Amino acid sequence: MDLSIIEQLITFIALPFQSFLTIEILLIFLIILIFLIYNEKRQSKKVKYSLISLIIFFFSLLVFYFQEDIVTVLSEIIKTIMRCFYFPNILFYILTTITSLIILIYTILKSNLTKLNKIITYSITLIHLFLFTNFISLAITNNISLTDTANIYQHDNMFIIVLFSQIIFIILILYKLIYHFCHIRHSKLEK
Repeated sequence: MDLSIIEQLITFIALPFQSFLTIEILLIFLIILIFLIYNEKRQSKKVKYSLISLIIFFFSLLVFYFQEDIVTVLSEIIKTIMRCFYFPNILFYILTTITSLIILIYTILKSNLTKLNKIITYSITLIHLFLFTNFISLAITNNISLTDTANIYQHDNMFIIVLFSQIIFIILILYKLIYHFCHIRHSKLEK
């Protein structure tokens, strides 16, 4: 595609007016936007629930008409996620480690968390960070470039560390989600 920025902008602006269906879709979204803005002033629960129903109905129609394509896309997304967890590239692995580090620092700084929650979070994040540093030290010891994914996964020890690191990371995320969900439910029950 060899369009200039101006041509791309003109094409983007003209897109909604290329067919009657896109004009209808544009009108539906404009009506939803108007009602959302209107409801910010009135705070009506009827309008809020009506809009949610309308949005769900609209996207249900899209799912109904394109269900085969959506199933194919969802299948590819799941395969990609599984591939990222089972055979993560180094960027994904570093992102999980940074996430673990942020969770650890947040837990250290947060004073209103329970001691049990802090201990569990400390343990899981430190195991994950230990595995990552062990992974890096193995790469240095074996003179393996972190950009060469094939060599990383051919080295049994490194592959096992990555695999278990990802399992520990999934456990961490699941624990945090379950904890926050239970905490929110408990807070609502107390009120």
